[in-house]
Amino acid sequence: MRSSPESLIASLPIGTLLGTPVRLSALILVAAIAAGWQQWDPVAATLVLTTLVGALLLQSLVWLFAARKQGLYPGSLQLWPGGRICTEAPLPQDLLGYARCSVAVIVAGCVSTAGLLLLLWQRELLTSSLLLPLTLPLSAPTDDFVTRGLRLGFVVNWNLLLVSLFPARPQDLGHVLHVLLCRRLPYLTARSISARLGMFCSAMCVLCGFVFGQSSLLAFGAFLTLLQYEELRSVNEATLMARAEQRFKELAQLLELDDGPRSDADSEDDDDLTGPLFENSFSFHSEKEGWINMTTRDDTQPRPSREERDEAELDAILTKLHASGRDSLNPVEIGILNRLSQRFRQRKVRR
Repeated sequence: MRSSPESLIASLPIGTLLGTPVRLSALILVAAIAAGWQQWDPVAATLVLTTLVGALLLQSLVWLFAARKQGLYPGSLQLWPGGRICTEAPLPQDLLGYARCSVAVIVAGCVSTAGLLLLLWQRELLTSSLLLPLTLPLSAPTDDFVTRGLRLGFVVNWNLLLVSLFPARPQDLGHVLHVLLCRRLPYLTARSISARLGMFCSAMCVLCGFVFGQSSLLAFGAFLTLLQYEELRSVNEATLMARAEQRFKELAQLLELDDGPRSDADSEDDDDLTGPLFENSFSFHSEKEGWINMTTRDDTQPRPSREERDEAELDAILTKLHASGRDSLNPVEIGILNRLSQRFRQRKVRR
C-alpha cells in the first residue's frame, strides 16, 4: 500500500503506557542536541531531552485515558517533538472519539501551562522571552537547577500547547477540524480539504521560518508539510480506488443484465480492438487451461465477439483484484474499468 506518515520517522520502542506500546522518535534526540548546540551546554541538552520526554509522556497519558473512556484502543503511539502520532489510522466511525481525546489534551495543556505560569510569576522568574514560540531561552550563569527546571518546564509545556493548536493533523486542533469537516462533507472530501489546509499552514510556517530566521519553526513546518503531502497522496489513491470499485460494481451489474442476443447495430458499433489488453491479441480464461494468449490466429477462426472481449477484460481485472487486492490495479486497468463501464451504460440505454 502507501507509506504512512508515521513511517517517515525513525523511532525506538520505550515500553507501554496503559497497555499501549509507545515509541520514541529520533527527532526528539535531534531537538535536544540542537538545544545543547545553541547554548553550548550539554547539561541543557540533557534537561531538554528529559523534560520534553516527560511532558510528552504526560500528554500521551491524558490522551490514552480519554481514549479508554471513549472505548478506543489505538495500536501504538509514536512521540515526536510536536506531540504524538497514532501508528494506526482511526476508522471513520472513531473520528469523533479521537477528537474528544484531542480536546482533553488541549484542556490539560492549558491547565498545566497556566499552573507553571503562576508558579513562575510568584517566584518572579517570568520574563517575556519565555513566551516566544519554539524558542529556548538562554539560562543565566547564576540560575540554580530548580530555576532552570521551572523555566524549561514552562517553555516545553507552552510550546507543546501552541503546536497542539496548529490546524493540521496529526496535531490536536487538526483532528478536531477534520471531524467538523467530516460531519458536513463526505469522508474523502473532508480528508482532502483538511490536508490542503494543513499544507497551506505548514508552508506558511516554512516561509516565516525563512523570513524571521527561526530554524525551529522552519523544521516544524517542513516536517508537517511532508506529512500533509503523504496524506494528500493517500487521499488521491483512496479516491481513485473508490471510483474504480464503483465502476466495477456497475460493470458487474450490467454484465448480469446483458444476456440477450446482440443486434447488428451493437456488433458494428465499437468493433475496434484498441483496448490496452487487446492490441492484435485476445486472452480468455479457462478454469482448466488458465489464461491462453491468442496472439497468432488465422482468419478461419471466428473472431471473438465484443461481449466476449468485454467479459475477458473484466475477468482479467477481477482475477487480479481477488489475487492481489485493490492496491494492485494500475492506471491502465483503472482506465479499462472506466471505458467498459461507459460502454455498458450506453448499451443499456440503447436497449
